[in-house]
Amino acid sequence: MPDFECQVSQDVEQQATEVALLARDPARADALEAAAKQVLSGVHGRQREAAASRYKVSRYDIPVRLADESALLFNSRTRSLILLSDGEAQIYRELAKRSAFSSGQVNDRLLLEALVGGGHVVGAMVDELAVVRDSYEATRSAKGSLTLTIAPTMACNFACGYCFQGLNKPTTRMKPDVQNAIVEFVKAKKDLKSLNIVWYGGEPLMGKDSIFRLSDLLISYCDKHKISYSAGIVSNAWFLNGEMAAQLYSRRVRWVQVTVDGDRGTHDRMRPLTSGHGTFDRILDNIGEALDQTAISINARVNVGQSNVDNVNAMLDCFVERNFARRGNFSVYFAPIEASTPESGSAYEERLSRAEFNRKVLALEERARRLGFASIQAPSNGFAGMCVAASHGGYVVSGEGDVHKCWETAHDPSKRTGSIFEPDKLHGSVNASLWSQWTPFDSPVCASCKILPMCGGFCAHRFVYSSPAEAALPCPSWKWNTAEYIFSRAKDLGVVSAEKWLPEEATVEAKQSGERHSLDSLQAAQARVLEKVSALHGRNIDTAMLFAGESALEAAPSRAPAEGGQALESITP
Repeated sequence: MPDFECQVSQDVEQQATEVALLARDPARADALEAAAKQVLSGVHGRQREAAASRYKVSRYDIPVRLADESALLFNSRTRSLILLSDGEAQIYRELAKRSAFSSGQVNDRLLLEALVGGGHVVGAMVDELAVVRDSYEATRSAKGSLTLTIAPTMACNFACGYCFQGLNKPTTRMKPDVQNAIVEFVKAKKDLKSLNIVWYGGEPLMGKDSIFRLSDLLISYCDKHKISYSAGIVSNAWFLNGEMAAQLYSRRVRWVQVTVDGDRGTHDRMRPLTSGHGTFDRILDNIGEALDQTAISINARVNVGQSNVDNVNAMLDCFVERNFARRGNFSVYFAPIEASTPESGSAYEERLSRAEFNRKVLALEERARRLGFASIQAPSNGFAGMCVAASHGGYVVSGEGDVHKCWETAHDPSKRTGSIFEPDKLHGSVNASLWSQWTPFDSPVCASCKILPMCGGFCAHRFVYSSPAEAALPCPSWKWNTAEYIFSRAKDLGVVSAEKWLPEEATVEAKQSGERHSLDSLQAAQARVLEKVSALHGRNIDTAMLFAGESALEAAPSRAPAEGGQALESITP
């Protein structure tokens, strides 16, 4: 409406100028008056048409009933959260039953304005799925930003049983020629506005010299050319004492992700040194030093499985004893132990069902918030699944110079998309096409999901490399705890009290955000990717070749490519 009003005012202003110029000519003034009436008639017609516009309830609305018949209403596209009284909730439910309605059919004008303002109600002709798809593709193809996940080494001094690398880790370090090639790769990016680096491994601090040298070179280049630079690191924290934290912070590493898997006994069993000795005490000592001596933020990831889920509270008690919350810049989050690669070892036995994991983690998250280790429950700002694998502006570079699209394949050279020494060929391989041709909009489960605007598929790797033996499902915790998270956020904001929760709204059964992925839906999504990539490259590519990797994919027998060499269109449910 503001744009329409602005245009009307411009029309009127222009007409007023003409009146001033022609007022001395009565005949032309009469003609102008007639023309003015015609213009006003058109304006009033458009206003009447706007007033009678038809609406529909947003496909991304998620209502959560409360015990007193009121309701919370959350929209995953706009992130709007409002509380409806019992009467308003009844009106909303009636509107939701209709395919479309006019403003005149809603007696409560304030309610309609609130629904429209929060995106809970949209124009009847709006294709919200297309809007989300456009937003996703625009984000995916955004120009001017580059994210590099760099593994200075895949070596590691820990022997975690569930590690995606397995226990047979390499010992090589990144050489200067690879570092120089990375710098040249960045310099070749025209119109670069921001560079984000994530240091990864293995244990990246075992390759600290590469981190220091590359950081200095990249920061110098970015500062000279007014390019924003930011960095973080994923580390086991064995080497992360106060001095190391200061070295990293001086090179603009602002956050560290550290894994702690329970109390001392549990953690030392799950995350020992390769020598078999424990790691818990040294990790917590180092976290304390880093927090005391720098402003670096430390995010403790807790991998939760069958053997440690009941010991996580004791770990939180250890954090309290060390005053981590009072020291600031310390937070905790929980993730399921899952077998994401064939090398994932004990993850096969450790993994909980997602329903069981999310049920138990709800209580842990609540306690972490009370203790000051987590903030109010909040949805992601953008697409949670827009990682380096999904983004066209993201790459993973190994110590040998191999380029990948996903952290989970960095240990496997056969899954590389190319080499940092041949940047012009990074997008032409079959492995590269697996990632570029994947999209959540090809999956009916994703495309019909009510949290798609927040999730964006969440984990492309679990679609592309879906395996019956691993069966790591991609749906995030928001999918499994939709109603609980909405209620928790409203409670923490003071909008509702705990006794308003309605047990029947438990998401595991109610499925407010829609069906969750299954092994069958992942296999179907993988088949769709292979179909598109086969058409694009003119080769018959199957799952056996997919898991065999580069040599098998590039040697696949040729067939006639799709007309124009274009990938097939995505499915719209």
